[in-house]
Amino acid sequence: MLMKAVYDYKAIKRLDLSDPKFRMLNKLNLFAFISISVSCVVGIVLNYCLRMLSQAGGIYFVYILCGVALCLIYPYVHEFAHAFAIIVSRWKRPFVKFGKFAAYCGSPDIIFGKGQYFFVASFPFFFYCALLIPLCVFLPAEFFVLPFMPLMYNVFGSVADLFMIRLVLSSPKHAVVVDCGTDIVVYVPASAN
Repeated sequence: MLMKAVYDYKAIKRLDLSDPKFRMLNKLNLFAFISISVSCVVGIVLNYCLRMLSQAGGIYFVYILCGVALCLIYPYVHEFAHAFAIIVSRWKRPFVKFGKFAAYCGSPDIIFGKGQYFFVASFPFFFYCALLIPLCVFLPAEFFVLPFMPLMYNVFGSVADLFMIRLVLSSPKHAVVVDCGTDIVVYVPASAN
């Protein structure tokens, strides 16, 4: 089905994040992990020092553990948000996979326009930021870590999505995108030489 749909197109860009030659996925995962860890530690310490110095810290430690638990399930929630965006934009069912070093949502039989791909790839980032930032601001100080840790995971975990969006948006105007999960292929009409 896909080959028939892109028969008059030629592939101009291919990015495979899981290709061992590039080790891009490992680099992005390492960057995200270090950034998440540093941000969470700094945010938690600042929150405690600025808003909770007069309170006991024991229950705060319990909330930190709950925040870590939320971070452990966040990759699932993030990828299901991509799946929801694909269903909303294309009315087709994608697949969601959880591998050794990556969780991903793909749709190798769905062709996206550039705008549709931008919506699908950026949906979890914007949706969870819009949901979690107000919670960080309006919840009492002792509950701050519950939305803050998944928020940091969302921001730095979306680096690969933003990297792929940049690749797609730098493509020619009439390009179409096929996203297979950890790799994307950008096609342009063959007559657009």
